[in-house]
Amino acid sequence: MEKSNKMEKSKLTKRIILFLIFLAIFISGTVLMFTTPSSIKITYGLTTQSEGGVTIYFNVMEPKDDIYAMHNGDAKKKAIIIAHGYLANKEILKDYAIEMANAGFVAVVLDFRGHGQSTGTLDQSLLIYDVRAILAYLEGRGDIDMNNLGYLGYSMGGFPGWELVNEDNGFKCFIGLATGIPSPSNTPDYAIKVNSGRDFNVLMIMGKYDEVTTTEQLKEGMALRMGTSAGDVDINKLYGCFEKGTASMIYVDDNTNHLLVCWDQDCIRAARDWMISSFPTVRQLNENFYVNTRAGILVFQILGAMGIFFMSVRPLYSVLVKKKEETVEEMESSAFKIETPSVSAANLFLRSIIYSLVFGLVGIIIFMPLTFLLPLTTMAQVIMLLFGQTFALLILMWRVGKKENIAFKGILSGPFKRKNLLGEFVLGIILAAFIYVIVYLSIGLNYFAIVPSITKMIYVPLYLVIEFFILLGLNIFANATFQRKFKKGYGGLLEAGLLIFVMQIIYMAFYLFIVSLLQGNFFTFGVFLPVTIGVTLLGSYVSVVVYEKTGSIIPGTIAIIFIIVMLTTTVSIL
Repeated sequence: MEKSNKMEKSKLTKRIILFLIFLAIFISGTVLMFTTPSSIKITYGLTTQSEGGVTIYFNVMEPKDDIYAMHNGDAKKKAIIIAHGYLANKEILKDYAIEMANAGFVAVVLDFRGHGQSTGTLDQSLLIYDVRAILAYLEGRGDIDMNNLGYLGYSMGGFPGWELVNEDNGFKCFIGLATGIPSPSNTPDYAIKVNSGRDFNVLMIMGKYDEVTTTEQLKEGMALRMGTSAGDVDINKLYGCFEKGTASMIYVDDNTNHLLVCWDQDCIRAARDWMISSFPTVRQLNENFYVNTRAGILVFQILGAMGIFFMSVRPLYSVLVKKKEETVEEMESSAFKIETPSVSAANLFLRSIIYSLVFGLVGIIIFMPLTFLLPLTTMAQVIMLLFGQTFALLILMWRVGKKENIAFKGILSGPFKRKNLLGEFVLGIILAAFIYVIVYLSIGLNYFAIVPSITKMIYVPLYLVIEFFILLGLNIFANATFQRKFKKGYGGLLEAGLLIFVMQIIYMAFYLFIVSLLQGNFFTFGVFLPVTIGVTLLGSYVSVVVYEKTGSIIPGTIAIIFIIVMLTTTVSIL
């Protein structure tokens, strides 16, 4: 008995030490993420008023005053306005803003109306007012050189930019990121030609695999600007010169698409260097390039966060759910499970993919009418896709249950027959808050926002309820049935999580591809798939680990749906 107690104490000590190590990793990673580079300061959550009483949220990245003064004296600062695209937000372009600030510019990134944290509904004809509101903020600061401004517009954000730079001669530089350029086929009146007598440098950046913009369109627009033919315009070639304010270039990156240009290091470096060349009076404060450093810190930060999260599941379960007298073995034996001994893991995996691809369409068609009734179209469409796979997997469960003499009604009601159901819901809510904070501090504030505006926040409870039941149905198969086929321990968890991820991503990729075919372009596939991969991978392993630690699918389901709903609500448009 004494030996056993010593072993238990030794295990507990090791767990505490490991937990503290992960905690230290996460805290240090978080501190580094928000202090790199040290030459700049960031002000979050600023607001201004736009047309129609819409509140526009924006962040400002700028060199620290003492560092700027050391390099530039009392000279007024050069500023650049950075505008995102459709279904995006200001955080998506944070790396561009940081590199601009590190080079000596005041970089302002905004959320357009109906996007991110800003209020209002999307009306593209009114976006120019949102940008003008930011321009008014810059003028009101008093330390900005309003005769030497720059604009960077990503996708949709490029179009109000062209209108703005045409009406304000203070803009000397335009960088279009995966966006259009005025051409004879769209808005030739907005073209600023090199022989117009105005100093104005133009860089158009796109990925080779962009699903929206084409090099032909950019060449047409650049030809209009330079007074030549599109056939005479080459990509990745500088025309004109910075000294005369006639610099013009189409930069195409070989390794990226419409979405990934937002984080591509080569595109960010090209944009930063173009701004520096356009304003030679601005001395670069720090020649280091921080995009890759910050990406490495992010990995470090997430590693520590996931370690804390996974190590906290069992202790929280013991406090909130497990009875004091219940042993670990008793807890595992009482786990919600659907035993299917006559069906192998390989058989279930293959059938899950086949059923998802075939019957998923039936589920999508059944759910489709609801997408016209539910608010936030993008959110409703995401749920429709999730419902399609859940519907297919429940059909599979019905077929398997019939063979194993398991009543389908019992399969559906099983998660709610646990002894301490309330404790499991409380645990799920705590885990959801836990993982939300982790994702917010890492991804949310640095790469892609997960905070919807107040006008969209009211719909969060509705979608949490809908998605809870949809994802619960999926996890009845994924965890209570499929995961049971794998051995306990790290090896089994890794294998089960990976296969559950593959099962879901094949389905999502297939139907996103079909939707893109029907639309006639691959914007939906190229934009949604990278985000889907990240969220699905996180969700698969969260559900797998929480199920093994608790024997219930409810806490893991709650934990992951909160992230999905908050993320999708943020990007959805009113």
